[in-house]
Amino acid sequence: MNTDHARALELIRSAEKTTLRALSGDTAAAGEAHHQAAEAARLLEPVTESGPCQREGCVNTVKRRATGRPRKYCGTACQQAAYWARKAEAA
Repeated sequence: MNTDHARALELIRSAEKTTLRALSGDTAAAGEAHHQAAEAARLLEPVTESGPCQREGCVNTVKRRATGRPRKYCGTACQQAAYWARKAEAA
């Protein structure tokens, strides 16, 4: 079992417990259960395509999912570095 599947299973189990709390009257738990189930579904989506990271100088690939906005960067470090580079160019 890969890490995405293991994390999705963990989220589904947690969402089940949270749903039971929501059914017993905890109103905040309903939104939390929805969030957990949605995150689990996202983790189980197939990765459809890989492409290059958009940060200049990065050689990593970006894994894209079937739905949602396509990622531009391989991770948050590249995203942050690209932001600071754009900000420095504008100054």
